[in-house]
Order: sequence, then C-alpha cells, then structure tokens
Amino acid sequence: MNAYAKLRATRRTFLRGGAAVLAAPMIVRVGGMSEAQAQGANELTIGVLRAPAAGIIAIADRNDWFKEAGVNLDTVLFAAAAGPKIIQALGGGSIDLSFVNSTASLLALGQGAVPLRLISIPTDPSRLFALIGRPGVESVQQLAGKKVAATQGTALHYFLARVLAKHGMKLSDIEFINLPAADGQAAFVARRVDAIVPSVNGRFYLMNTDKEAREIFTHDDFAKAPNPGEKFLNYDLFVTTDKVLETKREALRRFLAAYHGKAVPYLTGRTTRPTALASITQYVNTEQKNPTEPSIMEKIIDNSAFYDLAEVKKAMSAPDFRGSMEYQIKFFTDLGRMKSAPNLDKAIVTDLV
Repeated sequence: MNAYAKLRATRRTFLRGGAAVLAAPMIVRVGGMSEAQAQGANELTIGVLRAPAAGIIAIADRNDWFKEAGVNLDTVLFAAAAGPKIIQALGGGSIDLSFVNSTASLLALGQGAVPLRLISIPTDPSRLFALIGRPGVESVQQLAGKKVAATQGTALHYFLARVLAKHGMKLSDIEFINLPAADGQAAFVARRVDAIVPSVNGRFYLMNTDKEAREIFTHDDFAKAPNPGEKFLNYDLFVTTDKVLETKREALRRFLAAYHGKAVPYLTGRTTRPTALASITQYVNTEQKNPTEPSIMEKIIDNSAFYDLAEVKKAMSAPDFRGSMEYQIKFFTDLGRMKSAPNLDKAIVTDLV
C-alpha cells in the first residue's frame, strides 16, 4: 500500500469513532518523546517521478542505504510533469519531501500558498533542454506567429521564454500552446504545432523517430550571439515544508547523506556505473508505453550533473545557485507570473548537507 492509500485508510479508521482509541496500546516514552513520536521522526514519505533522480533513490532503497542511515522511506509515484501536484501534496501533508525543478518551486513560493524549503540539489538537467521545430522553422525569429508547445509553469516553459528573450522576443510574439509534455509531443508528431520544448526523454525520442525534427536551439546556444555569455541554469531541487523541517530535520539530513553520500557515488563510480545505469533505465521504463533506450538514458545521465556530498555543499553555496533563482524570480515577475519575490533567505536551507 503506498503512502497516499495508507493516509486515506488512516483517516477512515479515525472517523469510525473512539473504540479504536480506547483499545490503543500504552505509549512508552523514549528520551522525552513517545515511542510512536520517535519512530515517526525517522519516517519520510517522498514523492517521485519516473526520472533518473528517482532511479537513484530506488537504488539506495534497494541497497538499504536509507535504513542504514536511520530513515524509513516510503514513496508515492506521480505522473510526469507533475510539479504542481507534488507541491499540492507537500502543502497537504501527504508527502514529506520530493524533487521538483526550480521553476515550479519558485512559482509556488511566489504564490505564498505552500511554505516550501529548498534543501538540496538532486541533479542539474540544464543541458538537456532543447527547442525542436519542423521544416520551415530554421531560427528562433521564425517562430513569430507560429504555434509552439510547452507545459506552462514548468522548466520547459521557462526555457522557451528565455530562448525567446535572448532573441528580443516575448511569449506574446508566438502562439503559445500549453500542453502536458506527452500531449505536446503527440501534437508535434501530428504536425499540429510548429515547434516544441519537449521533456528530456521526448527530445531524444523525437530526434530519433521524426526525420523532419530539428533542434532549433539547445543549451550551448546561450553562449552564442545574440547576447553571448548568458547562462541557463535550472536545477532540480529536493524540497520540503517548514513543518517537516521542524519535526523531521534529522531524518531529512540522513536521507540526503544516503542519497549524496552513497547513491550518487554508486552512479558515478567507474566500476558501479554500468549497473547503476541499467537499474535507472529499468526504473524509468517501468509501465511506460514508450520506453527509453539504454543508449538514450546514458546520454541523459552524461548530460546531467549529479553531486556527491562535498559537491552538493559547494553547489548550494555557490553564487550561481542563488543567482539562477534570482534571475527566474525577476523573469517571472516581469512576465506577471509572480506578484512578489519570495524570500530566498528563508527558503534556502543549506545546513542539511
């Protein structure tokens, strides 16, 4: 039974009445807190996607690295491009932490509905984003008036807006089509849109299967004219809430220690990397209609950054980390997507890694 199902079952039990309460066993105190509280403080429920970072979590779980660190981990699986749903689940308390891209995190912070805390960086997928077009669209400028698909409020949307801005254009200069990633890719294949910012897997799938698809703009093009030297950084972040941070701080620290201290080195290690890649590919492909080929998964991993404990400590305190989020905040404030800038001093938590 997953965590969400258990949550519903617990609620039904509670609503049945007080008989169960009367029959409850005696609570034993352990070090100033009840035994139940002590156990609960070590339990974490994490929301995951069929993504490489979740594959790394699955590797750590299978090797009992979280248990060895003193964490009892439960997982709740979300569908792709589910950033808003994950944040809603965090706000509702059905999960304790998850990983979402910095765009979704900042937009949620800007709305002020969920007191998110940004506690670590599972991966940096910035190099994987691309704008793909059909024949007849050879440059970004030629997108003017054309139908371009992306998923609103996600890193894909932010990437598109940044690409347009680099060429002196706005989202209002194109016909923006807001579609979930899979629907957008289907629309591109069916020639109902002229260009798309697809999901990471979708990028390689389209380029491998659609002979007419072409990459109009990739991450490396930010370093080229016009406005050469611009950076595009869009980290995936481990996020939690202030309530979980207050009640389960040590469990969060131990979770991150196992992820960055054991699981990431297992992926990046020369002798363990092939096994890790195979495991991640199998995890991502589970129940998928269009499985990712191992060669594509290797390309995705090669073009993503994963951090061990020393590296993530350095990355979290680097100017680029905060600067990338301040840039996004200004960008979305100017677009009218944020009413006010969130307080990054409060949101960023660096003492757990």
